[in-house]
Amino acid sequence: MKRLTLEQRRQIEGLLHSNMKHTKIASIVGINITTLYREFKKCKSQYNAKEADLNTGRGYKAIDFDIIGKKFGMLTVIDYVNKYNHRTYWKCKCDCGKFTIISRKVLSDYCSEKKPLSCGCIAKQTKGNKEQVPFEEACLGKYQDLIRFRKINRDCWEWTGYRQNGKVPKTSWKNKAMTVRKCMYLLIHGSTYEPNRIHTTCGNLLCFNPDHLTLETPKKRHLYEFL
Repeated sequence: MKRLTLEQRRQIEGLLHSNMKHTKIASIVGINITTLYREFKKCKSQYNAKEADLNTGRGYKAIDFDIIGKKFGMLTVIDYVNKYNHRTYWKCKCDCGKFTIISRKVLSDYCSEKKPLSCGCIAKQTKGNKEQVPFEEACLGKYQDLIRFRKINRDCWEWTGYRQNGKVPKTSWKNKAMTVRKCMYLLIHGSTYEPNRIHTTCGNLLCFNPDHLTLETPKKRHLYEFL
């Protein structure tokens, strides 16, 4: 794309004041009509040669240097760095003393009182501060979650929650996916050992009643189709 000089832009400005057609202006200056329309977008209202020349290479908006010294959360804008992909990047100093480079869009759109911006020190301070829930309390909480999805059918506790492929009752425990029957077995016995298969004595493949769970392989195939 041909870059226009200040003299050419002044020529465009003078021809526009004479109410000449845009196609004729483009032919006189020696540019195509698309380049001429891009020149118009560089000005906020009426076309001005100086304003268009200043905004060349900076996208359609001039760089806002007024944010230098302003504070966004814990970050204070120190200096302008560069411009890339129509975004301006600024050097900021955090209250902890460290420096970071961040874009203008993040400063304006993602800073709030609930989530103040920082160099990353806030995340490091809060990481690992959460108290670990005791194993017995975690088991009780998971047990109560499983009970919410039970449907009592005679002596069976039928699972009404998620089923993989519409068949296998599935859940998760300790960040690991497993069948509901295996999860219930681990909760009841308080064990971290995961057996390969948990079978039912009632023959109901949706049942996860602790009284119906067993490690023994039943004689009939339909009692252990689901792992």
